Amino acid sequence: MPDLAGRELVDWHTHIWRPEQLGPVWGPRLDAVCAPARPSAMADFAEHEAAMREAGVQRFGLVGLTIDQIGMDVPNDYVAEYLSTNRGRAIGIASVDPRRPGAADEVRRAVRELGLHGLKLSPPYQGYHPHAPEAWEVYEAAAELGIFLMFHQGGVFIPECTLEYGQPVLLDKVARSFPQTPLVVAHMGKPWCAETVELMVKNPNVYADISALAHRPWQLYNGLLAALEYRVTDRLLFGSDFPVFDPADCVQRIRALADLDAPIPIPIEVIDDILYHRPLETLVP
Repeated sequence: MPDLAGRELVDWHTHIWRPEQLGPVWGPRLDAVCAPARPSAMADFAEHEAAMREAGVQRFGLVGLTIDQIGMDVPNDYVAEYLSTNRGRAIGIASVDPRRPGAADEVRRAVRELGLHGLKLSPPYQGYHPHAPEAWEVYEAAAELGIFLMFHQGGVFIPECTLEYGQPVLLDKVARSFPQTPLVVAHMGKPWCAETVELMVKNPNVYADISALAHRPWQLYNGLLAALEYRVTDRLLFGSDFPVFDPADCVQRIRALADLDAPIPIPIEVIDDILYHRPLETLVP
């Protein structure tokens, strides 16, 4: 690990959950396909705290996830419970399934009553088109509350889900319709990282996190190179996607990209800027 003096390591994309919150599909499929750093069942408060401490993560985002069609529901109240013991150190990112009645009202409750700071959505996992009317109601609620939107907008690993809704370019209408609302494309929209960069170039309110990419160095390298060429690396955020990946290992792998034997190098200064100069205040005033 580099000297952290004067620098802050923020992990923007971490999960917590209990096994029963995953439903019958998510856990077994995650363990079989993604080979997580820990079994999917091991993502409780204690596991999360230990991983953040080991990596030297000073602050982090706690991401909820609700996918009705596969019976997965990590409640916003559960995220808020862990957040309550980490005030000033963490932000809570709520989740709703836009197809569930009352989704927009739940967003308002999660922010106003529970103190959460953002909202996680996933068109391909949740099975809705990003432009659907029920989704628009949720976006309007987020804009009204002044919170950021995080989208899993990219590849999915569950057969029942809808890959064609995952194209990052589908968020262009959302970004231009809500220009004051920051949008974060999780996992840099993998495998469509270049498409995500184009979305960022066009829309200054679009950011991307690089979670789940540290173990795919060629994919991450090309995504970072595109962001470097288009001068949008200042809107890239570090994330580990804990518990699927350990943040300490992710940091080491990402920094190792600077030593990759590639025709165009990724400067270590650019990598360290992404890792250590993205305070939570970037999106949460």
